[in-house]
Amino acid sequence: MISRVRGVLMHKDVDRAEIATPGGVTYELLIPSSSFESLPRVGREVELYAALIGREDGIELYGFGDELERQLFLRLQSASGVGPRLALTMLGAMSTPHLVEAIRGRDLARLCTVSGVGRKKAERIALELGDKLDDMVTAAAATEPESAAAEAAINALVALGYSRSEAEAAVRGVLKGADGAERDVESLVREALAGLS
Repeated sequence: MISRVRGVLMHKDVDRAEIATPGGVTYELLIPSSSFESLPRVGREVELYAALIGREDGIELYGFGDELERQLFLRLQSASGVGPRLALTMLGAMSTPHLVEAIRGRDLARLCTVSGVGRKKAERIALELGDKLDDMVTAAAATEPESAAAEAAINALVALGYSRSEAEAAVRGVLKGADGAERDVESLVREALAGLS
């Protein structure tokens, strides 16, 4: 089982990333668009959580920005009619907390905004997974920036031209390294920009 891949980012596309490991092996991982937006520049070090999925026509490796996203990807496939490609599309269409919230809240209109998910499939996903994501609620909430300063910093980064998911990932990274210390908007933006450059 491959659970993580760490190495140098050799190539990235909106749906895949190639990572060269120190051992000389380069892995191609299929990724949700949300993970693409938080990838560093080509040539930089990166680590992705991974899920290896066997199919009739071969084996595919999927990559994710965090363990929660990987777990949700695996859990989504337990719903009938949801394969790895659709699970990846769902993760790319909305953030992990919002997707968990939409499924648990049986928000069919929101689920139907995902390409490939019609009304019947949305109903099936909500019915089969609605009560099976309780353990993910707290973890999903923890991945969302909480403070007003964090939200203001994210909005400032978006105004500077970064995508929302890039900005959230950068601010989350700063907050993780802060060891609970409060940060003002200016320092959050400055440190997040340093991480994004």
